[in-house]
Amino acid sequence: MHMWIWWGHEFGDFMIYGLKVNTVGGLVATCFFCAGLAIFFEYLKLLQAQHRSRQLYYRTQQIRNICPPENTQLLNDREISTIEKISLPLIDIMLWIFTFNLGYLMMLTVMLYNGWIFISVILGSGLGYFIFGQKFMKINLQNCQMIRSSFCMKDCDNPGTAEDRDGESTPALQSTSSEGLSCHQSREYD
Repeated sequence: MHMWIWWGHEFGDFMIYGLKVNTVGGLVATCFFCAGLAIFFEYLKLLQAQHRSRQLYYRTQQIRNICPPENTQLLNDREISTIEKISLPLIDIMLWIFTFNLGYLMMLTVMLYNGWIFISVILGSGLGYFIFGQKFMKINLQNCQMIRSSFCMKDCDNPGTAEDRDGESTPALQSTSSEGLSCHQSREYD
């Protein structure tokens, strides 16, 4: 059996038995629906990044309360409540389930091999990335900065071995410059 992309507007049942698409108007509505799903998929990826950022913030606050930097005193950050301890993983699971299943649903719509549906999913994904992509990248960069500022050890140039770190699971970030700058120092660029 050969799979070919076809350009018709009559493909009978669409995803659900009884939901028939037999007219050009039905095809246009279906294309807008598929593009909307693709945009919503990109939005769910942004929500996941925001949620990961919230989780990372709470973890960094815990680390700072346990091992504050030498120059600062303990921050008066609030403890994570029991409701937050329970809700954070549950929200993470729910977002993952929605994103994962929506991705499969979009894959199944594309596997109808209708060219119009295929184009609408691609355009919807592109539009969703255009709308949410910059925010997504900004959140990921902020997360990297939060990790770098919280998990970097005092002596970054000498990370040592796992035994030297006294059971710490996070190794020091190593400087990539040949000038020996530690991860706490910044480099000025001309």
